[in-house]
Amino acid sequence: MQTVHIVIPCYNEAERLPGEELLAFLEANSWASISLVNDGSADETLVLLEQLKGLAPERIDVHDLPQNVGKAEAVRRGILESLRRPFDFVAYLDADLSTLPEAFEDMLQASKPQHKFILGSRVLRAGAVIERSPRRHYLGRVFVSAASTVLNLRFYDTQCGAKLIERRLIQPLFADPFLSRWLFDLELLMRLRRLLGEEEFKNTVLEVPLSRWIDSGNSRIRARDVALVPYELLRIRSHYRS
Repeated sequence: MQTVHIVIPCYNEAERLPGEELLAFLEANSWASISLVNDGSADETLVLLEQLKGLAPERIDVHDLPQNVGKAEAVRRGILESLRRPFDFVAYLDADLSTLPEAFEDMLQASKPQHKFILGSRVLRAGAVIERSPRRHYLGRVFVSAASTVLNLRFYDTQCGAKLIERRLIQPLFADPFLSRWLFDLELLMRLRRLLGEEEFKNTVLEVPLSRWIDSGNSRIRARDVALVPYELLRIRSHYRS
């Protein structure tokens, strides 16, 4: 089993972060380690993160960002900081654990050696537990259709908060800040396609259906963020085509 370092951005997660689940996961899976990134939280999140680190100091890192910078930048900084550790793949997850970290083992097992960028995908099918509201599902389908048209990216689900990226791709993909606070998953794919070229990009990226994803109902995306999606997509297209 290849080793995976998992970055989890945390903003005001003192009441939501399932710390016991994370500790149980680490105890059962020697291939994983975790970075918890405090994104300028105004509650007791940092205290909780430091407590978790104290219970598993060899497996958990804590990175404290004094000011809130948003999910995209918190993930970026956490991943760059993670390079101090040895691992084969870096990953990131949402703090509510809608996707359990155990999913990364399934994603790696479904991949082949040429796959360096692996996306979890929320495909409702027999045998899978995919729970989210109809409204969120249909909004997601509209978003994917728009992104596919504007950016020419043919994926079922780019916004699921579960990605695996080979270590050697970290510097070229994460060296520069992202344009968007919420659509950085799309930017990563655009950066990777620009880096590798179209044919190698197709062979390098794999989308794997998840066996479990449960919506916590605590999305941090605001109505204003949704309204800006068309503008953000056009800005991303303009930047990465130039």
